[in-house]
Amino acid sequence: MTITGSVGEGGVNRKKDVTAVQKLLAAGGRYSGTASGVCDATLIKASRGFQATFAKHPDGRIDPGGATLKKLTELEPPPRTGPGAAADWSGDSSQWTQEKKLQSLEPGFRVKVEAVLAALTASSFAPRIVFGWRSAAVQKKLKAEGKSTLSFSFHCSQHKDGTPNSWAADIIDKRWAYSEDAEANGFWEALGAAAKAQGLVWGGDWKTFPDVSHIQGRANSELAATKAESGL
Repeated sequence: MTITGSVGEGGVNRKKDVTAVQKLLAAGGRYSGTASGVCDATLIKASRGFQATFAKHPDGRIDPGGATLKKLTELEPPPRTGPGAAADWSGDSSQWTQEKKLQSLEPGFRVKVEAVLAALTASSFAPRIVFGWRSAAVQKKLKAEGKSTLSFSFHCSQHKDGTPNSWAADIIDKRWAYSEDAEANGFWEALGAAAKAQGLVWGGDWKTFPDVSHIQGRANSELAATKAESGL
């Protein structure tokens, strides 16, 4: 795929080119807006978030023949949904690859999580997602074990056909996991700061049941609505 001019921050932003980039980002689960052909803050933020997965200095601009456009055209689309797709999401979701965990997130939330991961990496941490989506059955088990107070969480959010659409992610530094070293080296504080910079909720701020590895894209008051949207 080619574009005739640059798209994004400081770009030429011809409508046809902008639409093409919006569709590419959306197809890869990196953009939750519409293919309007208008370059706005949502598109620039999505472009920066995507660039942050492979570039040290994301600039929010996509140039004809440039590295970002090449990466976009090679971007693997999210796993299919609909009949027969449930098998794609079988097994222990904590053991999925990092890319599959990212793919299990709600697309707009995913862009923000990728930005959080990029910010942590830039600060010399080694972030790793433990859970993106997890099933309601696993969530109920965690509650029974006293590891959660909820039988449904934002991790369990899904489309009504059962395919993942998680609004939460648990992130650790792979060197320290949940050990005391994570706090001693400032990882939880850095995670909280990076999450809040993206407008996300950080579980470390909770008073009754702090969850320092947890970030989410919706307020706690929206949990019941999220469950209803999930068909659960």
